[in-house]
Formats: sequence, C-alpha cells, structure tokens
Amino acid sequence: MRCGSGPASWLRLLLAAAVLAFAGTAGAGELGPLLERIERAYGTVTQPNSILQRGRTLSHSRGEGTLLRAYRGAERFRIEIRYRSGVETRIIDGSAAWQSSKPMSEAFRGALILQAARVALPWNLLAAREQLRDGGEHRIGDVRLHFVEMPLGDNLRVVAEVDPESGRILRSRGILTHLGGSEMVFGTAYEDFRTTDGRLYAAVEHHYAMGRYIGRSVIESVEYDTPIADSLFRPEIPGLI
Repeated sequence: MRCGSGPASWLRLLLAAAVLAFAGTAGAGELGPLLERIERAYGTVTQPNSILQRGRTLSHSRGEGTLLRAYRGAERFRIEIRYRSGVETRIIDGSAAWQSSKPMSEAFRGALILQAARVALPWNLLAAREQLRDGGEHRIGDVRLHFVEMPLGDNLRVVAEVDPESGRILRSRGILTHLGGSEMVFGTAYEDFRTTDGRLYAAVEHHYAMGRYIGRSVIESVEYDTPIADSLFRPEIPGLI
C-alpha cells in the first residue's frame, strides 16, 4: 500500500472515491476471485455469531473514551463509549434504536445498521455474494482498490474498498440515502491488521462523516462467538425489562 496513512491522506482518497460511479460495472459473478482472496485474508468464510470488541476511541467533539462494541447480527448491536464527560450508548434491537436511552428515528437506526454491518464486513460480504455489485478497480493517486457494493435495504448500502492483491478491506463507506436522493456518507479507513482466533481484523480505524475527519478508534481486543447477554441490547431505562 503506497500512500500516506495519515487522516489527511485518507480523507483525500475517500473524497475522490465518493464521486466515482458504478455505471457499467460487471455483475457479482465477476467477483469470485476477489471474494476468494478476501476469504483467505480474513481466515474463514464462516460468519461469526457474535463479535465483542473493546478498545478506546478519540472523538474530535468529545475527547478520548473507552469503547465497547457488541454485535449479534445486523439488527442487534451496541456501541458504548465512556468519556470523562459521561457515557454514550447507541443500540439497535430489531426495529427499535436508542441513543443513551432515548428512542431514535429511523434515519438514526439506519446509520447504526451501517456501523453494525462494517464490524463483520468481510463475512457479511461473503454471505451476500449473490447480491453484491462489482464496482471494478480504481486507481486514486498511487492506490489501487477494487470497489464492492453491498445493499442493506432500499436506502442503505456499504461500499468495501479492497486491496485486490491481499484481499484486505482497506476502507469502507456506509451510505444512507434520504427521501429525495440526498446521501449521508460515513467512511472508515483500516490500518494495523492483526489476527485473533484465526480471523483477521484492523486494530486501528479512522472515521469520517460527510467528508470530515471525526476521530479514530483503536481495537485492543476482539472475541468471536462469545455469549453476549440480551440485556446489552436494551437501553438502561428504569422499569424497562
């Protein structure tokens, strides 16, 4: 990978990638060799039943905090960040979504589904191979990436940007399309790849929202297929069972 790895370099590449169209690309059948490389890179085609990540995050708006992510599929997901100024939680449980115990809108839920999807992104891609859209290879500066689009519903999709040689996903874009056609784009750039229990993951993530760098996360531990209590997918509201 021949590119400056700082936030400014990644932001330039993310902005450039955002304007590239998928028009005229091949169908998902052309993606077989690339998906095989992704499978080899990430250790297995088997999708984990659960993922538990712990680490720390640095938000430009709130400072540094400890991070917990709990994933049990597309619609059971929790992010918990403990800042000095307080605890922020974001939760999906089926059709409902909360932020710090406050019920949230469908748009908020959609944005959180995009975050959940990328936690298990390589295995989600492999599981959805028949629905994938091939965006082809693109050279942005001196970086060559293969774009793969995964639809998540009528107004949600994720674009994985894959190193075609290693099979590693180096960036992703979660895209939420509003009524009327406007889009919200959430980007992530991945670095410092490590292996736990035979599965590859990125220990460093740089986060972007609507073309702006908003912070980074460092994943210090990952557990796959570990039991996660149902209570983690409920907001802390007195009297709620």
